[in-house]
Amino acid sequence: MTTRTREIKLRFAAIQRHLRGVKRRLLWVFLALGLGSSLTWYFRKTVILWLLAPAGGQLSATGRPVFTSPTDMMSLTVHLAIVGGCVVAAPVLVFHVFQFLRPLLSKKQGRSVALFLPAAFVCFLCGTAFAYFVILPAGLQFLLQFGTDIADPMIRITEYMDIALAMLFWLGVIFELPLAMFLLVRLRVVTYQRLKSFSPYVPVTAFLLSAVITPTLDIVNSTLIALPIIALYTVGVLLAWTVRQKQPKLRRA
Repeated sequence: MTTRTREIKLRFAAIQRHLRGVKRRLLWVFLALGLGSSLTWYFRKTVILWLLAPAGGQLSATGRPVFTSPTDMMSLTVHLAIVGGCVVAAPVLVFHVFQFLRPLLSKKQGRSVALFLPAAFVCFLCGTAFAYFVILPAGLQFLLQFGTDIADPMIRITEYMDIALAMLFWLGVIFELPLAMFLLVRLRVVTYQRLKSFSPYVPVTAFLLSAVITPTLDIVNSTLIALPIIALYTVGVLLAWTVRQKQPKLRRA
């Protein structure tokens, strides 16, 4: 057996071990997806009632939303089961992706990312909580009371869930903005000065993003989302400044 043949066999064996590791990681992700979907399906009534709570019983004259198609509730339940599975599987997927890429990172970068992932999860939860307890009740209060002297609301449950899930998801993502800015500066991907230079454009960008995120496109909900974006970007700039203060200054020759 020549040296060249031996090297090819060793590389092929390494690739096989690598693929087996990927399959094992994907198996854990699919198991988490199935577990989350199963639990969401089993507790579907509790989940749906929890998501309806911010509306405060104002979705119709009876206080409950309506459905106008025989398949509405079934399709909604299947959709929620998929979303629940994704919620459970997402942390597992992120963890295994990090473990997969960790050998490519330096020790400092690995520590930074390892601290970033739990903090990102907490920030996402804070964003969803803010959407659930502040944005959704305030926005729905305005929208469902506006014009009730002319017509009575009768909201389809599928339309309400689209708005609620979009708000919960995007506010969770938005609340990770300061942490992402902190990490980018810490890893020296971007500088504090560059982030600070973008500050004058943040208000306009925030309102444009809120218009995209908000399914209703009304000024009240857009403002309720734009203001946290502006505040969070300011917090991110301050966090980036703390990293800049800790970085060693270059000595002049």
